[in-house]
Amino acid sequence: MNILNPRLSTIVQATVAAGSSDFRLPLVSIIIVNYNYGRFLDQAVDSVFGQTYPNVECIIVDNASTDESPEVLESISARYPRVRIIRRGSNDGQTAASLDGFDAAGGAYVIFVDADDILLPQAAATHMFAHLSLRVHVGFTSGDMLQSADDQIVIGTGEELNRYVLSGKGRRKNLLRNYEHAFEPQWPPRELGEFLADKIHLVPHQTTRWVWSPTTGLCFRRDALRQFVDNPDLASLRTGTDMYFAHAIGALYGSAIIDTPVFVYRIHGGNEFTRHPQLNRCKAYDGSSNNNNAYALRLLVDHLVAKIDRFYQSSRSPLDYFHALKQLDQHDPDPRLPAWRQRSRVAGHLVDGYADVAATIGPWKTWALMLWFGVPPTLIAQTAKRSS
Repeated sequence: MNILNPRLSTIVQATVAAGSSDFRLPLVSIIIVNYNYGRFLDQAVDSVFGQTYPNVECIIVDNASTDESPEVLESISARYPRVRIIRRGSNDGQTAASLDGFDAAGGAYVIFVDADDILLPQAAATHMFAHLSLRVHVGFTSGDMLQSADDQIVIGTGEELNRYVLSGKGRRKNLLRNYEHAFEPQWPPRELGEFLADKIHLVPHQTTRWVWSPTTGLCFRRDALRQFVDNPDLASLRTGTDMYFAHAIGALYGSAIIDTPVFVYRIHGGNEFTRHPQLNRCKAYDGSSNNNNAYALRLLVDHLVAKIDRFYQSSRSPLDYFHALKQLDQHDPDPRLPAWRQRSRVAGHLVDGYADVAATIGPWKTWALMLWFGVPPTLIAQTAKRSS
C-alpha cells in the first residue's frame, strides 16, 4: 500500500492492529430468482460461493416452483448454511421475487441473478473494482457475457455492449484511480487492476438506449435501487426487471460498461427473450418481449412523475431530471385517450397531477413543462385556473 502521508499511514496501521471492523469491503448481495429451474440451481449457487471477492451474501428467492427446485434447495441449504432462502407462496413474476430479495439484502451493492445463469469467479471482484475505482460515481456497472447453447460457449460477447464499446463513446482519460483497500491489503490483487485498466467505459447519465448486458451482468448500488423500488405498481411487472432498473438508474445517475465477461448466459429453449445466440443482423428473440419492455418503461415514467418532489429536489441540475423524463417518455396505448395523451404519458400525468407538480417546481415551470410535452395551451390555462 502506497500512502504518502506518514501520519495517515500510522493511523491506518493502528486501526488495523486494533481489529477495527468499521471499514470492511462492501458487501455484495447476490440474489438468485428461481422458477422451475431446479436443474440449473446447483450451478448458479456454486458460482456465487465460488466468487473470488471476499464479501458476498447469497439470497435465493423461489417463485413457488413446481419442479424439483424444493428438493434442490434443501440440498443447497445443507451444503451452504449461510445461504438465505425465501419461498414465495405464488409465482408473481421476476420483479416481485427480486423485490423480496432486495428487502432481505444487506449489501451496499446488489446483483440479481437469473437461476439459469452462472457467474464467473471474478464477477463480483470485477464489478467492485470498477465501482470503487471510478472517478464518476455511477449507479450501476454492466459486465459482458458469454453465451452458451447445448453446454457449449458459442459467443464470447454481447451485441449491445459490443456496439457501445466499438463506438468509443465511453473512453475517458483518467477515468479510474485504482482502488487499494487499506484495511484488507490483499484486495484487490494487483493483476485485477492491470487487467481492467483499459476495459471500463463510461455511459453518461441521460443514456436511454439499451447498451448493457441482461440481468445477471448488472451490479447496482443499493442506494440507487432504493430510489425506484417503492413504485407501488412495480410488482405487476412480471419480466423486464432489468429494463426498469437499468433505464431508470442509467438515465439519472449514469453507468459504466466493463468490457470483459462476468457471467454465462445459458440459452436452453425456455428463455424469456432469447431463442438462440446472437447472430449478426438477426434477431435473437421473438416480438413478445417488446410489449413487456414498453410496460416497464411506462411504469418508470409513472414513478418519475409521481415522485417529482424526490427527483427534482435531489438532482444537482433539475434540467437533468427534465431531460430524463423527456427521453424516457412513452406513448400511451389506450385508444380512448386524446391524441396528445397518446403521444406522451408524461403529459397526461402533468395534467392529472398538476397541483402536486406546481407545488414542487412552481406554476411557471409546470406550464413550460406541459408545453414541452405537448399539452394543448388551452388545456394548460384551464388546468391552472381550476387549481387556483
